[in-house]
Amino acid sequence: MTRDPIEDMKKCIRILIEDSDSSEELKQNALESLTDMCESIDLAQDFHKIGGYALLPHILQDQQQDIRWRAGEFMANLFQNNPYCQKAALETNLIPLLIDVIDNDPNEDPRVKALYAISCLTRGFPDAQKAFTTSDGFSVLMRAMESNIQRLKTKAAFLLRDFCIQEPSNKDILCDMGMVEQLVGMLREEHSSFHEHLMGALLSVVTDHQRATQECARPEFELREILTERIAYLEGKEEFMEERQYAQDLLKICFTPENQEQIER
Repeated sequence: MTRDPIEDMKKCIRILIEDSDSSEELKQNALESLTDMCESIDLAQDFHKIGGYALLPHILQDQQQDIRWRAGEFMANLFQNNPYCQKAALETNLIPLLIDVIDNDPNEDPRVKALYAISCLTRGFPDAQKAFTTSDGFSVLMRAMESNIQRLKTKAAFLLRDFCIQEPSNKDILCDMGMVEQLVGMLREEHSSFHEHLMGALLSVVTDHQRATQECARPEFELREILTERIAYLEGKEEFMEERQYAQDLLKICFTPENQEQIER
């Protein structure tokens, strides 16, 4: 007898939201089953059609961190490459809930997975990108990059870069909020593998954006000195070749004679 995946999803939802006596193991297994089923784009859409999105706030705020991080992973799975589910998530107002997890969850994994879900929700979906930015999303990314969680820092830098590539007008917002100065300031910190992603994000901001390049060229930022020293420091270090290239590109873009003339006026 063929199993009915819709009934299976409903059973998992009941375990997660209705059966208060469900063990943690049973709840984790139910969430993993939902994640596996919703690998199918059609079943991911069916999950919304049967009212499954009512479950999402509950599992994002569950007392057990193993449920919370699995919730973020499940939501990323729902949204990825699925315009129907992206639209449904926006209509369900899930972005503020995910932002709250990124900013405030006491554990590392739920924060990382919530940011992953935001990335999948906003990718290729301008309406969700706008909703994220109007929810002060760039400040969320900056706080993530300032955290001591390496995976969160890296994902935030990648997402910032994607936002600049997908919608260049976001660069104006970043300049308005002083993000360029903050990114440059982070390059002053002790060198780490995160700096490659930080350089990549900064490069995405300044590319084809005169205001950002002029910001970077301000003498008080000392970015020319930072980049020159970094290029020399990374010379011959094969594992940092990409970061060194980013630094060379930033130096070339930001410190043109035209920029210097504008600053001196």
